[in-house]
Amino acid sequence: MMQPMHIVLAVAVAAIVASFWRAHKTPGFEFNAFDLIMSKGKVDKIAVAFMLVLILSSWVIVDLQVNGRLTEGYFAIYTGAWITPLVAKVVFNKTEPVKTDDLSKT
Repeated sequence: MMQPMHIVLAVAVAAIVASFWRAHKTPGFEFNAFDLIMSKGKVDKIAVAFMLVLILSSWVIVDLQVNGRLTEGYFAIYTGAWITPLVAKVVFNKTEPVKTDDLSKT
């Protein structure tokens, strides 16, 4: 059954999508909506899957909350699933800065 909160959420999602598209189309504004799903000029299957799973899992969490069934465990799993890769990238993806001396040797 469609609850009023679902309509509010659908309108909010539509507003966010419209804002992204408007920013994407604004000349001089450096935002490309396609960067969310593309890598090196091509559609990236992993990025598309990532965005779809983010949208779906977020909708499930919101639906659980609207229906009063969201537990701390569900929320911990959800946040852990999305925060862990970001923390891992920051901690383990250490790139050494390029020294200008190294550039002159090539």
